Amino acid sequence: MSTIASLKPVLLFALLCVASCAPLMPIQFRSVTDFKVKNLTSSPEITVNLNLYNPNSVGGKVKEFDLDFILSESQLATVQLKNVRVAAMSEFALPLSTITSYSQIVKFLPSGINSFLDGKDIPLSFKGTVTLKKFLFKKTFPLEFHDTINSKDIQLK
Repeated sequence: MSTIASLKPVLLFALLCVASCAPLMPIQFRSVTDFKVKNLTSSPEITVNLNLYNPNSVGGKVKEFDLDFILSESQLATVQLKNVRVAAMSEFALPLSTITSYSQIVKFLPSGINSFLDGKDIPLSFKGTVTLKKFLFKKTFPLEFHDTINSKDIQLK
Protein backbone atom coordinates (compact mmCIF):
# COMPACT_ATOMS: atom_id res chain seq x y z
CA MET A 1 0.00 0.00 0.00
CA SER A 2 2.78 2.45 0.82
CA THR A 3 4.25 1.90 -2.66
CA ILE A 4 0.99 2.95 -4.34
CA ALA A 5 0.70 6.00 -2.08
CA SER A 6 4.26 7.05 -2.91
CA LEU A 7 3.54 6.71 -6.65
CA LYS A 8 0.54 9.07 -6.59
CA PRO A 9 2.62 12.28 -6.73
CA VAL A 10 4.73 10.87 -9.57
CA LEU A 11 1.64 9.83 -11.54
CA LEU A 12 -0.03 13.21 -11.00
CA PHE A 13 3.13 14.99 -12.15
CA ALA A 14 3.34 12.76 -15.25
CA LEU A 15 -0.33 13.41 -16.05
CA LEU A 16 0.21 17.15 -15.70
CA CYS A 17 3.22 17.02 -18.02
CA VAL A 18 1.27 15.11 -20.67
CA ALA A 19 -1.66 17.54 -20.45
CA SER A 20 0.63 20.55 -20.68
CA CYS A 21 2.28 19.21 -23.83
CA ALA A 22 -0.98 19.37 -25.77
CA PRO A 23 -0.69 21.96 -28.53
CA LEU A 24 -2.10 25.38 -27.83
CA MET A 25 -5.26 26.15 -29.79
CA PRO A 26 -6.34 29.66 -30.80
CA ILE A 27 -8.99 31.56 -28.87
CA GLN A 28 -12.43 31.43 -30.50
CA PHE A 29 -14.72 34.40 -31.08
CA ARG A 30 -18.28 34.30 -29.66
CA SER A 31 -19.83 37.79 -29.81
CA VAL A 32 -19.55 41.53 -29.20
CA THR A 33 -21.64 43.19 -26.48
CA ASP A 34 -21.96 46.51 -24.63
CA PHE A 35 -20.76 48.75 -27.46
CA LYS A 36 -20.48 52.31 -26.11
CA VAL A 37 -19.12 55.60 -27.40
CA LYS A 38 -18.28 58.14 -24.68
CA ASN A 39 -16.98 61.71 -24.79
CA LEU A 40 -18.07 62.19 -28.38
CA THR A 41 -17.55 65.94 -28.15
CA SER A 42 -14.03 65.91 -26.66
CA SER A 43 -11.94 62.75 -27.19
CA PRO A 44 -14.11 59.86 -28.41
CA GLU A 45 -13.68 56.71 -26.32
CA ILE A 46 -15.01 53.40 -27.60
CA THR A 47 -15.66 50.54 -25.19
CA VAL A 48 -16.86 47.07 -26.09
CA ASN A 49 -16.89 43.59 -24.55
CA LEU A 50 -15.33 40.96 -26.76
CA ASN A 51 -16.76 37.56 -25.74
CA LEU A 52 -14.30 34.75 -26.43
CA TYR A 53 -13.77 31.05 -25.68
CA ASN A 54 -10.55 29.33 -24.61
CA PRO A 55 -10.66 25.74 -26.03
CA ASN A 56 -7.40 24.71 -24.35
CA SER A 57 -7.53 22.04 -21.65
CA VAL A 58 -5.25 24.07 -19.38
CA GLY A 59 -5.68 27.71 -18.42
CA GLY A 60 -3.05 30.21 -19.36
CA LYS A 61 -2.33 33.82 -19.96
CA VAL A 62 -2.91 36.10 -22.92
CA LYS A 63 0.54 37.67 -23.02
CA GLU A 64 -0.17 40.09 -25.86
CA PHE A 65 -3.37 41.02 -27.64
CA ASP A 66 -3.06 43.43 -30.59
CA LEU A 67 -6.19 44.13 -32.61
CA ASP A 68 -7.25 46.64 -35.22
CA PHE A 69 -10.83 47.70 -34.52
CA ILE A 70 -12.70 48.17 -37.81
CA LEU A 71 -16.23 49.52 -38.02
CA SER A 72 -17.92 49.55 -41.44
CA GLU A 73 -14.55 49.14 -43.20
CA SER A 74 -13.05 52.15 -41.37
CA GLN A 75 -10.25 51.40 -38.93
CA LEU A 76 -11.11 53.31 -35.76
CA ALA A 77 -8.26 52.27 -33.47
CA THR A 78 -5.72 49.66 -32.46
CA VAL A 79 -6.38 47.90 -29.16
CA GLN A 80 -3.63 46.32 -27.07
CA LEU A 81 -3.91 44.22 -23.91
CA LYS A 82 -1.27 42.35 -21.94
CA ASN A 83 -1.22 39.65 -19.27
CA VAL A 84 -4.86 38.61 -19.08
CA ARG A 85 -5.52 35.26 -17.33
CA VAL A 86 -7.93 32.85 -19.01
CA ALA A 87 -9.38 29.69 -17.49
CA ALA A 88 -9.31 26.33 -19.25
CA MET A 89 -12.18 25.48 -21.60
CA SER A 90 -14.22 28.52 -20.65
CA GLU A 91 -15.93 31.54 -22.09
CA PHE A 92 -14.71 34.94 -20.98
CA ALA A 93 -15.25 38.60 -21.81
CA LEU A 94 -12.43 40.99 -22.61
CA PRO A 95 -13.47 44.57 -21.93
CA LEU A 96 -11.76 46.66 -24.60
CA SER A 97 -11.44 50.41 -24.36
CA THR A 98 -9.69 52.76 -26.74
CA ILE A 99 -9.64 56.42 -27.62
CA THR A 100 -9.96 57.22 -31.29
CA SER A 101 -9.35 60.40 -33.24
CA TYR A 102 -11.90 62.59 -34.97
CA SER A 103 -10.22 61.87 -38.30
CA GLN A 104 -11.00 58.16 -37.83
CA ILE A 105 -14.62 58.93 -36.91
CA VAL A 106 -14.96 61.18 -39.98
CA LYS A 107 -13.96 58.21 -42.19
CA PHE A 108 -16.82 56.21 -40.66
CA LEU A 109 -19.47 58.94 -40.98
CA PRO A 110 -20.53 58.60 -44.65
CA SER A 111 -21.70 54.99 -44.26
CA GLY A 112 -22.38 55.23 -40.53
CA ILE A 113 -24.97 58.02 -40.61
CA ASN A 114 -27.24 56.09 -42.98
CA SER A 115 -26.95 52.98 -40.81
CA PHE A 116 -27.80 54.96 -37.67
CA LEU A 117 -30.82 56.63 -39.25
CA ASP A 118 -32.17 53.40 -40.76
CA GLY A 119 -31.41 51.21 -37.71
CA LYS A 120 -29.34 48.85 -39.86
CA ASP A 121 -26.61 46.43 -38.86
CA ILE A 122 -23.08 47.80 -39.09
CA PRO A 123 -20.23 45.43 -40.01
CA LEU A 124 -17.64 45.12 -37.25
CA SER A 125 -14.21 43.46 -37.55
CA PHE A 126 -11.21 42.81 -35.36
CA LYS A 127 -7.93 41.85 -37.04
CA GLY A 128 -4.61 41.20 -35.37
CA THR A 129 -2.70 38.70 -33.25
CA VAL A 130 -2.91 37.11 -29.82
CA THR A 131 -0.03 35.49 -27.95
CA LEU A 132 -0.99 32.73 -25.52
CA LYS A 133 1.33 31.42 -22.83
CA LYS A 134 0.92 28.15 -20.97
CA PHE A 135 3.72 27.23 -18.55
CA LEU A 136 6.92 27.63 -20.62
CA PHE A 137 5.17 27.43 -23.99
CA LYS A 138 4.17 30.53 -25.92
CA LYS A 139 2.46 30.76 -29.29
CA THR A 140 1.17 33.66 -31.39
CA PHE A 141 -2.01 33.20 -33.43
CA PRO A 142 -3.52 35.45 -36.08
CA LEU A 143 -7.02 36.65 -35.21
CA GLU A 144 -9.77 37.84 -37.46
CA PHE A 145 -13.33 38.22 -36.14
CA HIS A 146 -16.28 39.49 -38.12
CA ASP A 147 -19.67 40.38 -36.70
CA THR A 148 -22.38 42.98 -37.06
CA ILE A 149 -23.85 45.31 -34.51
CA ASN A 150 -27.23 46.93 -34.82
CA SER A 151 -26.97 50.70 -34.68
CA LYS A 152 -29.70 50.70 -32.01
CA ASP A 153 -27.38 48.68 -29.72
CA ILE A 154 -24.65 51.35 -29.79
CA GLN A 155 -24.89 53.49 -26.66
CA LEU A 156 -23.83 57.11 -27.12
CA LYS A 157 -22.91 58.96 -23.93
